[in-house]
Amino acid sequence: MNLKISKYKNYLLNLILIWITYLLYKTNSYYMNFIRQETIATLFYLGLAYTIIGFFYYLFTKSSKIKISKGSLIFNAIKKIFKTKSFKIEKQEKTALLFVIVKIFFLPIMLNFFFANYNSIKNQLLNIDSFSALFTINSFNFIIFPLLLAALFLIDTLWFSFGYIFESKFLGNSIKSVEPTFLGWFVALACYPPFNSILTKQIGWFANDYLMLPNNTLMFIIRLLAILLLTIYVGATLALGTKCSNLTNRGIVSRGPYSIVRHPAYISKNLAWWITIIPILSIPAFLSMATWSFIYHLRALTEERHLKQDPDYIEYCKKVKYKYIPGIY
Repeated sequence: MNLKISKYKNYLLNLILIWITYLLYKTNSYYMNFIRQETIATLFYLGLAYTIIGFFYYLFTKSSKIKISKGSLIFNAIKKIFKTKSFKIEKQEKTALLFVIVKIFFLPIMLNFFFANYNSIKNQLLNIDSFSALFTINSFNFIIFPLLLAALFLIDTLWFSFGYIFESKFLGNSIKSVEPTFLGWFVALACYPPFNSILTKQIGWFANDYLMLPNNTLMFIIRLLAILLLTIYVGATLALGTKCSNLTNRGIVSRGPYSIVRHPAYISKNLAWWITIIPILSIPAFLSMATWSFIYHLRALTEERHLKQDPDYIEYCKKVKYKYIPGIY
């Protein structure tokens, strides 16, 4: 693609894109109700940081070393769409447009979850009266477990937030491609707000991280197993490194849990949910959880179909043969 744009125009178009997005978050009724104050403040400071640091980057970097910015590609694609009244745009423009949509959707969600877990940890630590009384089953169930759960999800969402914020060749997380199909987008978005709430109204949600049981020992076993499974889940996130983001190929990862199965995050998270519904297992709970697991299975299938366009992923599949459980499937 030969798109000659001055480095200052690259910077300006990126800047326009960033602040239009911030304005969307500030004025859209859904985001006004959904986004936490800490999240909107973080988004503002991120935009401000790019405004200042980006200016000096473009000022002192040679034009020959600057790649076409996402903002330039997107505005060029929009111009083509309005001019031709069709969606025939080049692959590079389409990838940029889709990835920016991914960032706009997922970044505030991850930041929201991060701050929610941060505040949960802070409040729980303030309410601990004595650390000497923590080494009991009851203490694990009602003090240690909530702390561990919040800490795991804090790490997970912080890691993903970093992946959505930063993209560069230096970090090794440049975008190769974005999920091209409607089904792939549908099953991914169905797992996140606001779409998961809409789906929950139809099929229900019975899994409960904080499931209460009359038998403290049984509750301890269930909560311990859930923590172990979620530790694998977060281990998969950490293994992705800077490549963390949904619906994208930013390079194939084969370390950590990904050296054992191809979808360690999906299987570990779903098993943790299944464990929490065992004590209350009913036909509605079973059907609901089975439907959610099927959605995650569709996510795995659509991701693999997308990633198999990359020869590196085909080689990875030859080495790691199983999707979820080693030696079985």
